[in-house]
Amino acid sequence: MRDLLIVEQNNVIRYDDVSLSHLQETLDGSRGLFWLDIEQITDEDAAFLSDFKEFGVHPLSVKACREVSTRPYSAVFPGHLFIVLHVQERPDAPPAKLGFFLAPGYLVTVHATPMPFLQDVKDRIQRDAQLMRSTDQSVGLIMQTIADCQDPLVAELVVETIPPDQDLEARWIYDRQRRLNDMIHLVRPQCDIVHSLYAGEKLSLQPDAVIQLQDAYHRFRNMADALTRTWEMLNDAAMAAQTKALRSIDASSRRLTFLVALLLPVLVIAVLLGIDDPPMSNVATPAVVGIGLAVSLLVAIVLVLTARKR
Repeated sequence: MRDLLIVEQNNVIRYDDVSLSHLQETLDGSRGLFWLDIEQITDEDAAFLSDFKEFGVHPLSVKACREVSTRPYSAVFPGHLFIVLHVQERPDAPPAKLGFFLAPGYLVTVHATPMPFLQDVKDRIQRDAQLMRSTDQSVGLIMQTIADCQDPLVAELVVETIPPDQDLEARWIYDRQRRLNDMIHLVRPQCDIVHSLYAGEKLSLQPDAVIQLQDAYHRFRNMADALTRTWEMLNDAAMAAQTKALRSIDASSRRLTFLVALLLPVLVIAVLLGIDDPPMSNVATPAVVGIGLAVSLLVAIVLVLTARKR
């Protein structure tokens, strides 16, 4: 599916689910800025991006858009900048990949699954053409909208403090740390890429776009910092829970050791007195019982001393 927005003379023209033939005809006759949004890129879309005179995008960029797993990164090609980001809109949905082809005259976004926040951005631009005075301004608006989507997800994971006397289950701590780690690995690349857009020399950006990107960068950085602080607090809580569990195990082993020390002499005497052997009964029973009792008492004393040292 292909959606097209064209901004000409402060007017927005929008085409939803446009065909390739209509797309090419429209772009050939247009002299304004445009944003092409492609969902579920096809072989025909890939060929169009590579062959159309306005684009001429690098084949490796198109390949990266079609691959299932691609790490976030940005790369500079002749005439355009290519960006790959991962975005998460809902807590119950996995992160989705979003590719950008950014040039002074056009913006192309590519994604494999529906992204409702992009529709919101298109609706806003359609209502106010000033939001797309330049293609980099559109990217800044998209980055701000991504931050809007992820703010609630981060807020749900972040906690300000963890009381030291609060009992937390190890399984809950592990699950929360795993989710925090996943979100950190999502937000940090967003932070780095957005920072590189306005801090580097890859593009000549409009002042409004720089302000938007700076705002998005600081929001992503604050998210990453808050997530990291929470992860560290949970790590301390996990260590405390582990120490508490080890102490409980140690206390249980001490109690068991004392019980064994108490019962050992009784068990030894009971076993020795239960030997039904006439020679043993008449001659050696007192000696055997005495030796067994002495040995069992010695072992019991050693067990008690060992338990007390722990």
